[in-house]
Amino acid sequence: MLMKLKLGFLLIAVMLLTGFSHSLPSISLEGIMGIVNADRQSQGLPELSLNPTLNRAALAKAEDMISNHYFAHTSPEGVAPWYWIKTLGYNYSFAGENLAIGYQNTSELVDSWMDSPAHRANILSPNYEDMGLAVIKSQNSTLVVQMFGSPHKLTQK
Repeated sequence: MLMKLKLGFLLIAVMLLTGFSHSLPSISLEGIMGIVNADRQSQGLPELSLNPTLNRAALAKAEDMISNHYFAHTSPEGVAPWYWIKTLGYNYSFAGENLAIGYQNTSELVDSWMDSPAHRANILSPNYEDMGLAVIKSQNSTLVVQMFGSPHKLTQK
């Protein structure tokens, strides 16, 4: 299963980089939020809130991937996802990231994340309170960045 997932991501990355033409997908932020929160509720977990700072971090990461022609959690220059979250001002206790590329619709996208143990763990983590999303259409494909976080809470003595 992991090998199929890796092969699928590789093929999708090649399609994005070569500008493979197909109909543009219909993936929405609202749709992703709805399905993710329904999946969390089915597991007895609280809903995630859409966080504007994490949205900006996800967008910055997506734009960096497109500008620098890569599809990975860490950029070729060694920039990790946490850089975008911290730089844009989200002080977190817990953070995570899911990526996807080339999906045609919201359900197919979230289903693929839920079929992947690491992506599923992010979606169903009880440590997260917030989510940020970016969906960018580029070169006849769609790139999705999903960031998770829980704000650092100061404890008073």
